[in-house]
Amino acid sequence: MYIKLMTGSKLGKFKLCTTLSLLTFTTMFVCINTYAADSDIDEIHKLVSGNSLRIVNYAAESIIYFDSDGSFSHLAVQGETSQGKWRTTKDSMCATVLPQPYNPPKEFCLYLKGRKFGETWTEIDEHNGEIKRTLLNGHPPQK
Repeated sequence: MYIKLMTGSKLGKFKLCTTLSLLTFTTMFVCINTYAADSDIDEIHKLVSGNSLRIVNYAAESIIYFDSDGSFSHLAVQGETSQGKWRTTKDSMCATVLPQPYNPPKEFCLYLKGRKFGETWTEIDEHNGEIKRTLLNGHPPQK
């Protein structure tokens, strides 16, 4: 009944068309953004799941092995190890070493958007100085 009343005049038809156009655009925008966010998460997940990250700083070299089940193991050259869980966001991989004394546990996130396998990049950490990171496809043998 409301639509029939609105379409009785040129202004009513304009308002109806404008409203329908806005609803269609809004729905398309939400769907496109949801798809983009999902594809971004998938992109980061493919970089991490079943692959590795080599880390080199002033002290030593270590490798983090990411398993497809969301767990990881970290092995330092000196033989130190740690384990935990990882997850992906639209632009980062976030890892939590377990167990740890903090409640809630502290999480470390590494920005990976646009990175590729074999790529090495350097960042400066206030505690560890220069850190070089390299994404590795698969799990290289442990030394």
